[in-house]
Amino acid sequence: MAFAHFTGAGLGPGVRIDGAEIRIGRSETSDLRLAHAGVRFNHAVLRVDERGVSLRAEAGAFLRPPERQNDAVLLARIGDNVEIGPYVLTITNIETGGDVTISVAISGADAQVEAALGQLHFANFTVALPNVRLWASVLSCIVLVIFFVWPLLSLPTKAGTSRDPLATGSGTVQFADWLPRAAGLWNVGVMSHAHAGIGENCAFCHQTPFVPVRSDACLACHQGIGQHADPRLAPGSDISQQRCETCHHEHKGFMIATRDRQADCVACHGDIDRIAPTTALHNVLDFGLDHPQFKPALVQDSVLRLTKRFEIGDLHAEDHSNVRFTHATHLKLAKYRVLAGGDACGSCHAAEPGGVTFKPVTFDDNCASCHTLQFEPLHPEWRMPHGHPEEVASRIAGYYAQAALAGEHFSAPPTEPFFKPGAPPPALPPTGTDMVSYKTAEAMISSIARSTCGECHVTLPPSVGQPPTAWRIASVFVPDRYMPTTLFSHAAHAMTLCTACHAAKDSDGGAIALLPGIAVCRTCHAGEAGGTSKIASTCVSCHRFHDDRLPLKSGGSVGNDVRDRPTVSEQNKELR
Repeated sequence: MAFAHFTGAGLGPGVRIDGAEIRIGRSETSDLRLAHAGVRFNHAVLRVDERGVSLRAEAGAFLRPPERQNDAVLLARIGDNVEIGPYVLTITNIETGGDVTISVAISGADAQVEAALGQLHFANFTVALPNVRLWASVLSCIVLVIFFVWPLLSLPTKAGTSRDPLATGSGTVQFADWLPRAAGLWNVGVMSHAHAGIGENCAFCHQTPFVPVRSDACLACHQGIGQHADPRLAPGSDISQQRCETCHHEHKGFMIATRDRQADCVACHGDIDRIAPTTALHNVLDFGLDHPQFKPALVQDSVLRLTKRFEIGDLHAEDHSNVRFTHATHLKLAKYRVLAGGDACGSCHAAEPGGVTFKPVTFDDNCASCHTLQFEPLHPEWRMPHGHPEEVASRIAGYYAQAALAGEHFSAPPTEPFFKPGAPPPALPPTGTDMVSYKTAEAMISSIARSTCGECHVTLPPSVGQPPTAWRIASVFVPDRYMPTTLFSHAAHAMTLCTACHAAKDSDGGAIALLPGIAVCRTCHAGEAGGTSKIASTCVSCHRFHDDRLPLKSGGSVGNDVRDRPTVSEQNKELR
């Protein structure tokens, strides 16, 4: 198959095109693209065969052989040429087999006209500029005089002093008295109340002249501030590398200006899976429109106080706080039905000072009035100790030992649930030390494993080889906050009934069954834009920026310095 080799006109070392037809034009799809405006998008079709090179103009285009226009041209010899717009195609070589080399050039007249038009076009933008170096020097001197020399000379002096060594009297200033006071040019703004105590000592924060305030100057006082996120859990996303002043702006008024717009948070968290690919967080755009379901931290190990986050509604959520308690069961009792007309929740839950959280529920204050911890029907005044499981067995044995010394007898329960007629009578109840051991073991099994302790606690039976009294109470851990990174305050919601958010009457146990989901919060709260009868809530309305569980090194600087960072187990003992 013959081919054509095109050279010149910006084609570099040349373009070889194979094929029965070669389409020439200004279109991106043309085989030979000639970009000049004088060429149509689809201008001509070139064929190479045994006769030579034939060109046929497309509809609406034309070719210019010497001294005429035509729609078809045949180039059979070296030197034959044809014009396509401003381009001249000339055969420079014909090889055996019909392969040809064609040079592409812009005609001299058109090239000169195009160059002249280009010069005329750029002449419209020619501007006579002054001497840049001279004006730069003049303006620098003006800025130096107005913003440095003038304010320096016109600084007010303290009473009884003089800035001028030629002063003629105490407290009298003659030099530069005629200058208007310009020290206000150096005033960068009103100092906040929080920093009023160091307002007279600029060097306390501005440690190096003409250098922005470094974060280590802030951390000299704010040593307990926390990081935003653990950089080890999301490598490359350590936002603590930013300067404090990036978000906290001083000299903006009596209150420190803080960047707390939703857009500041969404800039990262709107595409968090791209910025921190290893994070388990979901993308968040707006609380009211695009926010994931809440994920409270539930106890996984009450001894080590390890927690794991489960999404509300997760059927596989597990809470191992080792407390058996259901609101639904208690709210059905007669005592709470009486309180239902008043404050049934407040009978157990008392707010902490400030109203953010509630005081822990304790046995003595909230449970002892109903759960008396009795274990012997013949002696209802006998009570087991609460909170000291290691003392239970010895306390029970002490009660029965005292009874044995007093000559009391306790019938032993039958070993069989039923007795056949004519069977031998049951054995006589034990006495003395046997009675003490027998009744202590019986009370431990019936009370700790089932009725008394086991009703509210997870109990552990004796291990192999241990005595029957070695029952244990599993360690208890109930967090005071199930979502520790939030800023929720119960005091701010005091006008709302507890049952409006917490479905206590239907809660069959477990914290996740009692916590409200995001749909409950959205009944009153919308995103940053707010809504009809809804409260506008931004990210910082519910989330703190600095995480107190990730403290920066005391006195350390935010930059490339190494910090003291806690291990994952130290960060509120939370499993990630």
